[in-house]
Amino acid sequence: MVSPFFYCRSLRLDCPPLRALGIAVLVCGLALSGCSGTDGPVQREVSGTVTFQGSPIEEGIITFEDAKKGYAESSELGPGGTYKLNAPDGNYTVYVEPPIVVIEDTADTPGGEEEKQVDNIPVQYRNSVESPLKAVVAGDGTVQDFDLQP
Repeated sequence: MVSPFFYCRSLRLDCPPLRALGIAVLVCGLALSGCSGTDGPVQREVSGTVTFQGSPIEEGIITFEDAKKGYAESSELGPGGTYKLNAPDGNYTVYVEPPIVVIEDTADTPGGEEEKQVDNIPVQYRNSVESPLKAVVAGDGTVQDFDLQP
């Protein structure tokens, strides 16, 4: 294989192989400059518990959503109704969804996914439009506990 520099007798940018190489280096540099990972808001640790009339909800997903900023962060509920997530400072609408279960294929019906049928997450808490739950995240260590009512 002939080196591209063979065609260029001097290091001039009007040489096609050198121009192509320069453009490739420039494009790669610009693409990588946006990947530093330091841009964006500082993430804060948020934790707490979710209960229904005082009893822990141990299955489900809690979501903090800031529709104005277009940001949402979710966490699965664990033992004792606990959760932990990271979110930037802000004002959030919070909602709690039942866990998703996988429905297996049958001879008559294709499978899929659907919400598990639960009695401890009332319908009004299951989406950001209807949920009355609100949270303010301001600094690390924010604790937000929620007790759902019928």
